[in-house]
Amino acid sequence: MIVLDALSTFRSFAINPWVNGLILGIMVLGVFISFRVLNIADLSVEGVLPMITMLTAVLIGADINPWLVILISIAIGAICGVLNALLTIYLKTPPLLSGIIVMALTFGVAIMINSLKSGQASFNPNDHLTAFNWLRSLLAGNSLNRDWLFFASYLSYIIVSAFILGLVWAGAYFFFGTELGMSIRAAGKNPAMARANGISVNKASIIALAISGGLIGLASSLYGQHNGMGLPTDGQGMIVIALSSLFLGEMILGTKSFKRNLWATVVGSLVYWYIIQALMLIDSQGYMLSIYKALLLVVILAAQLGIATFKRKHPKKPSGDKGKEVKQDKPVKEEMVQSIMRHCLGERTVC
Repeated sequence: MIVLDALSTFRSFAINPWVNGLILGIMVLGVFISFRVLNIADLSVEGVLPMITMLTAVLIGADINPWLVILISIAIGAICGVLNALLTIYLKTPPLLSGIIVMALTFGVAIMINSLKSGQASFNPNDHLTAFNWLRSLLAGNSLNRDWLFFASYLSYIIVSAFILGLVWAGAYFFFGTELGMSIRAAGKNPAMARANGISVNKASIIALAISGGLIGLASSLYGQHNGMGLPTDGQGMIVIALSSLFLGEMILGTKSFKRNLWATVVGSLVYWYIIQALMLIDSQGYMLSIYKALLLVVILAAQLGIATFKRKHPKKPSGDKGKEVKQDKPVKEEMVQSIMRHCLGERTVC
């Protein structure tokens, strides 16, 4: 029995972080667009995610095609992002407050869905087609081996999630390298300079928040299809999870380029969920998990500050090659000085 429990714990520790990290890595990428590209702390994710997970459970339970459900979820998430932007642009609402308003609105819809379904917004993944179980059936085949069926199930989650995350990552990298994407990045970095160069900051904000909301909707739908259910509490603490993953990835990979920033969302999400899985070994009931998540964010922020302070106080010295280049430049500089002096003394022909 002890051996079986240890094996089950090892399976959970090895596999669960990949599933959660890949699915919610898409959400982290959405939060990255609003937080790092536009400098907006969008709290609407905590309401959008439970609303879409519950809607996904209802639609999948009604035998709607899972890929159609994903498209609907992306559209709803994008609409929520546009609503967030319109509140800020046209009602002059502070971005933080706009996110809170959208969060309250979407959370209210989630509560309404929950009451209409009598708290049973769920489905059995074995009885309904999802974005994952078609691959599980393909991998399992006619095998009756319980261990292989278990791994086929989790392997399907990992493969499908990784494929979708890869497409989203590549799409984001390509899009933000286009003229429109660069305009959005410029509008987020320096709105005044962007306006001076003819960029519509309002349009850029609407498009960026629509993309951010669409990615959150995609992640929410996959999360609901993975869990086979949706709850109003699904979004609780999701902004903390997203920001912790983002900061952790940036601390590991750095922020020297936009490409590294995008990789940070993926790497940070995977590492974050491994840390959470390790903490769950300490607190198996999960009573302290929310506290651990909050403290982990504080630790990550403190570590980032410490690393930045250390780098500022101990700048990198130039490498040996650069030093050689400086030494080689000295005779050239001396010759220039002598030439200028001769010119000042009247020997103009030297120059």
